[in-house]
This record gives sequence, C-alpha cells and structure tokens, in this order.
Amino acid sequence: MAKLTLQPNQERTIPIGGLFLSIVNASTAFSISGDFGRLVGEVGRVFEMNDYREAIFINESDAPIDIEYEVSNIKVHASGKGLVAITNAVEVTRIQEAIQVNANATVENGKMALLPPNNFEGLDVSKSVISEGQTLEIFPARNEVARRAFIQLITESDTFSKIRIGTSALNVDNGVFLAGNLNAPATFEFDTQTPVFVKNMGVGDVTLAGCEQWRA
Repeated sequence: MAKLTLQPNQERTIPIGGLFLSIVNASTAFSISGDFGRLVGEVGRVFEMNDYREAIFINESDAPIDIEYEVSNIKVHASGKGLVAITNAVEVTRIQEAIQVNANATVENGKMALLPPNNFEGLDVSKSVISEGQTLEIFPARNEVARRAFIQLITESDTFSKIRIGTSALNVDNGVFLAGNLNAPATFEFDTQTPVFVKNMGVGDVTLAGCEQWRA
C-alpha cells in the first residue's frame, strides 16, 4: 500500500505491477490518465489494468490531495467500516428498514411524531398558598426529558393577585409577571428542568394551581 500527496496541478506517474489498481483513500477526487484514457479517481474505485503498466495521477484542483492506493493481482471489494466519506450530495428516496429514535420525537416507518410526557404530578397543596411578600420554591429541579411546569393564579378575590415567576430566589423579582384571580385565572407554561420559584408581589395571600409533566 502506497501513499502520496499531489500538489495543485501536479502529475505523478504510478508504475502498475499488478492487475488491479485500488484507490483506498483520497481527500478528494482526482484524475487518472494513461493509454486507457482519462478516468476519475476516488475512494473505493478499483481499476482492472490488464496490460497497462502505468497510470498518471493528476491533481487539477487548487489544493493538495492526499492519496492512498494499492496495486495487486487480487481484486479487493470495499466493505463498510462504520465511516463513509461522501463528496457528492445524497438524496434518499427510501429507507428499507424502519428506524426509531428515542428522544423528544420518534421516526418510524417514515413518519415522525412527538413523544408526549408520560408522567404527571400536581402542585403540592402545602405550596399552593403564598403569603404576601413571600418567595417559595413550588417545583424542585427535575432533570427529565420534555419536562414542563404549569402555573395558574386562582386567588378567590375581587381584585387581581400579582406574582413573579423565576428559577431562583435571586432572579424571581425580575421574572415572569402574572396577574389574575379565580374568575380570570392567569396561566404560565414553563419548559425547564430548573426549579421554579414564585414570589407574591401583591397584597394578601395568593392561591396557585399547577402541575409538572415530563417523559421518563
């Protein structure tokens, strides 16, 4: 097995001492010329040389090309090694075997569908009422796929209650603002794996409803 580097616009004559010339590896396509004419040299091509005793490798590009080739009397068929170099665009018209990807979505028999959450946990009753000025962690961190937190402001009052929502006690003052009551609930959906903090920004107690969903 031999290796060489062709500089831009360089030609190199290769002696052929066997029946087959195999291109084992090449950083890009190049030209092979000889008495047989002019052919394209690229990874995986095997040339039956018959009575030809030399070939000329030609780099017609503006960049160096690294080439690894082999001359032998045995025809070698390329087989998959888990790594494929593709120099041209590939268009896939059909996948013979069904595939499935376990993530936020699944692909099976050519169809894609989102994987919905399959776990549910409601807001703990002990965290459903927050006193005036109090900051409370209502949901702990949960490192799960497709985790969502839902929060509703349902204080039984003629005036709107006011809250802020954040991911820590430090940033909750600048977090999402909600105002609502039982007759006009304010709702917020949070796609996060972090903890969820709520601060009562109004006067009097506020009442919350909510839940977590995730996929395990």
